[in-house]
Amino acid sequence: MIMPKLNWFYQELPAKERERLDRRLDRLVVTEQFIDGAVAKLQALGRAKRVRVRSRFVYQSQPAPGDVSDRRLPPPHDRPPATRVLSPRGIALRLYLIALCAAQMRTKAGRRPGNDLPLFAGGDETGWIDLIAVPVEAQHSGRFSASRSSKKQRQVISALRSLSDPGVQLVHLPNASKRSGKYEGFQLGDEGGTRRNGEVPDYVVPTATESGSFDLPIGMFTNGWIHLLEDTELAFLMMIAHASRRAIPEGWVKVESGLRLLHYGLGRDAYEAHKTLQAFGLLSVQVDEDRHDDGKVTNYGKGGQPRLHAFRLLSDGFDEPAATTIKKAITP
Repeated sequence: MIMPKLNWFYQELPAKERERLDRRLDRLVVTEQFIDGAVAKLQALGRAKRVRVRSRFVYQSQPAPGDVSDRRLPPPHDRPPATRVLSPRGIALRLYLIALCAAQMRTKAGRRPGNDLPLFAGGDETGWIDLIAVPVEAQHSGRFSASRSSKKQRQVISALRSLSDPGVQLVHLPNASKRSGKYEGFQLGDEGGTRRNGEVPDYVVPTATESGSFDLPIGMFTNGWIHLLEDTELAFLMMIAHASRRAIPEGWVKVESGLRLLHYGLGRDAYEAHKTLQAFGLLSVQVDEDRHDDGKVTNYGKGGQPRLHAFRLLSDGFDEPAATTIKKAITP
């Protein structure tokens, strides 16, 4: 597969953007050493051809109320669950998606998955921290020391805290009242999360005939992409995957700003993720040539008419190893 390069315009980027990519490359180099182990542990749990996600995780049928714009996003409680847990450094979104993948690998469709994996396991057993690859390094300085595993465990606990928040409720903590081990045995909640009226049902693995769902390529999980894509990139990909259910011929979709803001809860930063996703070979983009990089239209108000970019998800791109592909793309 021919991969479009990000390198060609790297030098033309503002210094701040180049620095951001440099920091991302540094994090990737540290994270890369953990990816093979995390993927192997996940694949040992079972098999899945894809990961099916219910639409309500990324899309809400009722538009967010109020005055909403790219400068003023809907408040978290008026967004779908996926965008309530977006974080530039946290792992809540990817942990929940990995948990969905693990559930679908281990549990038959139509059934509620259990959770017998500990957060931290010894020997050859698998714990939840084994399924996560994050840029952590052991720290030993003075009276303070922290192993890689303890740092990963803190990140998983922080993610579970976010996922179980009353305003999210994508995870239920049956041991929350205990003095220790309160995050052990956590249970997945339905992808819709918190409901305005009523309790959150337990998660059940979707069936093949269930309507109102979309699929994520299994390569997202088995080739390490889930560990290296940023939250905004994951959110954008899920928006396109969801919108592609009713795609125009050849899988191209367009998402106008009102739909993106009011129903998907995604702002301009998340929308701009299409540039790196295209560079990684995960997305094909048909660009409106009259638009500038900031989204403004040439001669708008003087005859220039805005046209939407069109996007097509490239599922085959997820068959490539994430670390190698991204390093080639963002290395100057």
